[in-house]
Amino acid sequence: MKIIILHGLYMHGLAMQPLSHKLRKYGYSTQTLTYNTVAIDKTKVFQKIDDALSTTEPNVLVGHSLGGLIIKAYLEARKPSKGTVSHVIAIGSPIRGASIVERMQQLGIGAMLGNSPLHGLNLHEDQWQYPQYLGCIAGTLPVGARALLMMDNSILSDGTVTVEETKIEGMTDHILSPSTHTSLIYNSFVPKQIDHFVHHNRFEHAE
Repeated sequence: MKIIILHGLYMHGLAMQPLSHKLRKYGYSTQTLTYNTVAIDKTKVFQKIDDALSTTEPNVLVGHSLGGLIIKAYLEARKPSKGTVSHVIAIGSPIRGASIVERMQQLGIGAMLGNSPLHGLNLHEDQWQYPQYLGCIAGTLPVGARALLMMDNSILSDGTVTVEETKIEGMTDHILSPSTHTSLIYNSFVPKQIDHFVHHNRFEHAE
């Protein structure tokens, strides 16, 4: 089985190499993709995903933050069968948009986001209507820009994205990790949960 990994805002495919390496230890073939997160060209990004897909085995798409939203847009545009893409795992992805983005726009610093808000980061109503199993992983360690910009420390978040923003109607499963938005992609919990989700269509929840 092949896992294709997309990074989040302001990142590069190199940032996802540690996760990629850990997933290889579970027996997967992996490929990390790089795209310009503030000047997103969907045609180019979708073509990269097309080119990365294995034609001989099922594929799993994994996205961190904005990467999960790019994957959602890809499924909407390409409509791959479950045989081609079986599972999607969104790591810290504000799957229906991020309130911190709205706040940045209110503060007049939205320009630094480039065109990323138009590719899923703006708040929007949505539900998961694709055949692929969707697993969402959320961080709960609120260290990050959110505390500075939002002043809402009572809301459970990973420091950037709230736990509630990582949920969408129709998702297959959801699990929490005591991690910040960035450390989600560097811990050992996430690759272990991805492996479990791919094999069992659910995460390994503590009993």
